[in-house]
Amino acid sequence: MADDTHAPPRTPPSEDDDPRCLRPGEAVAALAHVPWRRVVILGEHESRPARAAVVPGYRAVSWSDRVSGALRAAHPDLACRAARGRKDLSLFEMRSRQVLDALVFRGDLALISCGGPELRQTTFDLDSVEIELSRVLDSLRSATYRHAVVISPFDRSTAAGPPADPASAARADAVRERQRRLVQRIALVTLHHAAQHVDLMRHQRGLDPRTLWAPGPGRLSSRGHAVAAAAVVRALARRQP
Repeated sequence: MADDTHAPPRTPPSEDDDPRCLRPGEAVAALAHVPWRRVVILGEHESRPARAAVVPGYRAVSWSDRVSGALRAAHPDLACRAARGRKDLSLFEMRSRQVLDALVFRGDLALISCGGPELRQTTFDLDSVEIELSRVLDSLRSATYRHAVVISPFDRSTAAGPPADPASAARADAVRERQRRLVQRIALVTLHHAAQHVDLMRHQRGLDPRTLWAPGPGRLSSRGHAVAAAAVVRALARRQP
């Protein structure tokens, strides 16, 4: 079998033709029944993909803007607030900097993007992840929030591209194992708090990772944002009111 590791990445001609992305009209139909009308987005998020991250045929719109736009298209009276944040916002920083803003907003649905910064920390502390995420979910649930969706990242071990040598392959394997353990812990916490978990690492299976990541470290391409948004919208659609 030929090695296509260094072949040009292949994508469908546009996101409208990509089964991993939302089809035209899909989001409005899928979200027509959802009960939420005040949505807050917490965690690390980009305002939009950088120019170098745009894959031809895929709009330069972030996953969070795509999801909020889909919800507003289905429910024009919906209000959405993205908490002030920055790249590499840890769960501890999210809780200390963003949760109060979310409580003041008095929403009923929270979308929480987390896990990436914890994977890159020198000290990998799963117990701290569990404690901080539990505190965030407890604070939201004890207020006005009826539901929370926790979104963990695509496979970070693939963000730098195919390993160039045995040493980089070993580092990628270590990151992948660390993320596997992180995802397991996040899944347990969300289950305990009756929240919903969208594991983008699982959604990445079968996709060329080079089409999901931008040249910048840990940043998504426009296709990555489109695939992530579709995963979140479809998860919300599966949630029964």
